[in-house]
Amino acid sequence: MFKYKTHKIKYLLGIFLILCSFESMANIDRSKLKNIFCKMHIKNNKNITLSLEIADTKEKRSIGLMHRNKIKNNHGMLFLWPDSQIRVFWMHNTFINLDLFFMNQEGVIIEIYRNALALDKFNIQSKVKARSVLELNAGEFKGNLGDKLVCSSL
Repeated sequence: MFKYKTHKIKYLLGIFLILCSFESMANIDRSKLKNIFCKMHIKNNKNITLSLEIADTKEKRSIGLMHRNKIKNNHGMLFLWPDSQIRVFWMHNTFINLDLFFMNQEGVIIEIYRNALALDKFNIQSKVKARSVLELNAGEFKGNLGDKLVCSSL
């Protein structure tokens, strides 16, 4: 009986520590994120200003927008890599639906994945090589292939 209770307590303590470490890891990473303003140049000559958090390291990209209940309109996350590759995303621990815009080295949208569902375990893989990926609230931005993101501070 005592052995059973000890194992149960260790199990519960382990779960608690794991949950606390995930939450603190997300908080630490958010505090390290640089925030910049960019303009999305849309083909119909309309520009939209976006406030973007930059995920430019493996650690920052692995957390992304996980553990968030919402993001403001015209806010999002820009994932950056030093090279162009096929990119794979998932929505694990992401509580909001997102649109993903895959871009080339010039910031031009070359592929779009709309309405990635919150908490979905399905891998989202680009069909083309991308250098960066922009995540925004699902349905917020009606961008199209060929639209261009311009960030002067990058």
